[in-house]
Amino acid sequence: MGSWFDRWVWRRTENRQQLTLEQLLAEETTPTHAGVPVGTDQALRLSAVFACVRLLSDAVSTLPLDVYRRGDRDALPEMPPLLRQPAAGQQLHEWLYSVVTSLLLRGNCYGRIVARSGATLLPGQVELCHPDRMGVTVNPDGVVSYRLNGEELDPRDVWHVRAYTFPGAVLGLSPVEYARQTIGLGLAAEKFAGQWFADGSVPAGVIYPERDPGREGAAKLQAEWQAARRDNRKPGVLYGARFEPLSVKPEESQFLQTTEANVNSIARIYGVPPEMIAGTTAGPLAYTSPELRSLDLLTYTIRPWLVRLEHALSALLPRNQVARFNAGGMVRVDLKSRYEAHEIGIRAGFLTVNEARELEDRPPLPPDQLGGIA
Repeated sequence: MGSWFDRWVWRRTENRQQLTLEQLLAEETTPTHAGVPVGTDQALRLSAVFACVRLLSDAVSTLPLDVYRRGDRDALPEMPPLLRQPAAGQQLHEWLYSVVTSLLLRGNCYGRIVARSGATLLPGQVELCHPDRMGVTVNPDGVVSYRLNGEELDPRDVWHVRAYTFPGAVLGLSPVEYARQTIGLGLAAEKFAGQWFADGSVPAGVIYPERDPGREGAAKLQAEWQAARRDNRKPGVLYGARFEPLSVKPEESQFLQTTEANVNSIARIYGVPPEMIAGTTAGPLAYTSPELRSLDLLTYTIRPWLVRLEHALSALLPRNQVARFNAGGMVRVDLKSRYEAHEIGIRAGFLTVNEARELEDRPPLPPDQLGGIA
């Protein structure tokens, strides 16, 4: 029969196909105290996790990205080819969305440099790799090696971005792994709630006969009532007995409290304001305007991700170039306040009309239309 490991591998292979150790281990999920195994796929099935990942990935991937020469104030007129279409069949925003999603769920993102260009052989395309297909090891000399589907890669052809770093660790920490108890609790609560309403954890009601029917009589009465009510919306009739329905309020079953608390916990892990994923509102500490909420989200949650990605993307560019996100669009105030701010800047002399128009995505005015207000 072979060892347990041989049988374990045999159950996970189809037609004796060769699998790597990373692929075998990726199929295993970690159990939790709630009795629900948690892995990346299971975590995404929890609506709070999906909402946090979607919110942050959308926010980062849709921000404008510019490339600057070091020391220059103005962005380059054209984006490098790598950032126009970083991978075959993927536009920049789709590629960035995948990068952020991988970081949020696994703490690591891997890319394989499949094309180079120019005299310095700079990366021309970076194909993202599924984290489950990538193996990372460190030999006693401290040299890091990468294997994709069992094939060893040249470290110079690997683009590795880490999140939630730890001193001395080559890999970033996985949020799903470290928060698996919280995620497992949410999944278990949803599973229990579904079973509660599907199977009925309490009787639908109680039948009160006028006199003691005995064990057999009670079973017969119950069977007749169930048969009369099965797939039938007509009122049932009980001779010599009355039926009283039982119900449990949602707040008494604590589904709402458990779900709400779990949503807040997931939001706390990802640094997202709970009200942005339909969690608990801040009450008297709520933001006075959407702009302040966006500014808080940008400062304490999104900005660290932007800095991390800016450094990672700049490593793919020439040494004299840097990538930088333009986060100004996230904190735009209302139209009247923006125009008043532009007016103050123009009067004070530190902002020109054309610079204000550029901030509003408008073309510059020609010199003959500027007059004396340039």
